Amino acid sequence: MNSTPTHHELGSLSAACQRLWQVDACRLQPGQHYDLNPQQGKKSYMERDVAPGPLFVQVNWASFQQHSTYALFFALLDNYHAHVGEAEHLTAAQNLEVQQFLDGVVQTQCMQYVHQILIDQQLADRDVSAFKQQLYQMWFRSYTREVRDDSSGFEHVFVGEARDGKILGLHNWIQFSNQERQGKLDYKGYIFPRVHSRGGQQEEVDANERMLSVQFTWNGQLKDVSSMFIGTSPEFELALYTLCFLAGQEENIVQVGDYEVKIKVYRIKSKYGDKVGSAYPELIQKLSGQPGANTYAPAPLQQQAPWHSQGQQSNAHYQQPGAGYSQGHQTGFALQQQAQPYAQQPAAFQQGQQQAWGGQQASEPAQQGCGGFLKSLLGALFGK
Repeated sequence: MNSTPTHHELGSLSAACQRLWQVDACRLQPGQHYDLNPQQGKKSYMERDVAPGPLFVQVNWASFQQHSTYALFFALLDNYHAHVGEAEHLTAAQNLEVQQFLDGVVQTQCMQYVHQILIDQQLADRDVSAFKQQLYQMWFRSYTREVRDDSSGFEHVFVGEARDGKILGLHNWIQFSNQERQGKLDYKGYIFPRVHSRGGQQEEVDANERMLSVQFTWNGQLKDVSSMFIGTSPEFELALYTLCFLAGQEENIVQVGDYEVKIKVYRIKSKYGDKVGSAYPELIQKLSGQPGANTYAPAPLQQQAPWHSQGQQSNAHYQQPGAGYSQGHQTGFALQQQAQPYAQQPAAFQQGQQQAWGGQQASEPAQQGCGGFLKSLLGALFGK
C-alpha cells in the first residue's frame, strides 16, 4: 500500500490517523490470530468481577513469529520493574533490544507514513537515524515519577507500572494477553463507553472489537479502567501516539478504523526533547456502516484546527503526580507547550540523543515490512 500522505491528510490529524489505520498491514485478525471473550460490562467504579473467564480465550503466539516487529516488541516486555520508585537500569543486551526494535519500526509503512507527515510539519528531521534518536528520547529516555530514572514513556504505556496498590498505564493488548496467559492478570470485565449510543442504549460489545476499555488486576493490584486497541501492530500504536504527541494536542478527537476516539497524550518537558508521560485511546463511539459497528448515526467528528496551531498550548511544566488522574494516570502531567519544530531544537538535543545509543549497532538489521522472522531472536525469546 502506498504510504505517502495526501494533501488532505497533511491538513487533518483525523484523516491522517484513519489512513494510518489502513496502512497497518500487520494488524492481527480476530478468530484467526486470537479469540476475544468480552463477557459482561460495568461502570468503572464497580470492583465486582463480572468476567469469570479471560478476555483472550486464545492467542496464536506462533503468528508473532511471522512479524519481526511483534517479536522485537515482545523482547522488551521483561526489561522493566513494575514498581514505581525502583530505578530502571537496562543492561547492554536490553539496550540492544531497544535499538533493534526501533530499527525495525522505522522501516515499517506505519512509521514511514508518520515520519513523512512530521517532516512536512517540520517536527522531525528527514534523516532516519536522527528520527530514530528522536523516538528514543520520547519513548525510552527515563525520567522521574518517584525516584530518578524509575519510569519511561514506553514502560508506562506498553508495559505498565504499579504504585500504592494501583496499576498505572498498561494500554497494550499484547502485554495484557501475555500477562493474562501467565496467570498474573485477572480480567474483571469491560467498561461501558463514556458516551452512549443514540437513545441512551449501551454499546454492544462483541468478539470483533478493535478497542476496549477494561478493568483488571495485575499481580493483585487494581486498574480501574484502561483503554487499549485490540490486534493492532506495535508499529501502529507507536506511530499513532507519536503523531498525536508531536503534531496534535493533549486531547485529539479522531477517527481510527470503525471508532471515534480521543487520543490523549501527556508530556514530560526536557531540553533535549519532550518525553511521553502517557498516551492512550479513549472510546467515544462506534461509527455506523462498518462491520461490527452499531447502526446508529455517529455524531460529527470534532473539527480540528490546522496542525501548526494545535501545538499552541499552555506553558505549564511537569508537576509531581497526583491522585485524581483519569485511567489510573496522574493529574500531574499538566498540559504542556508543543515541542519546537525539530529543525529548531537546541544543539544539546542532538548531543543528548547520541548518548542514548552508546555507539552500539544492532547485530542484525530488522527486515522491511512485516514478513521478516528473526530466528536467532525468537529462539531465545519464546523460550522465556
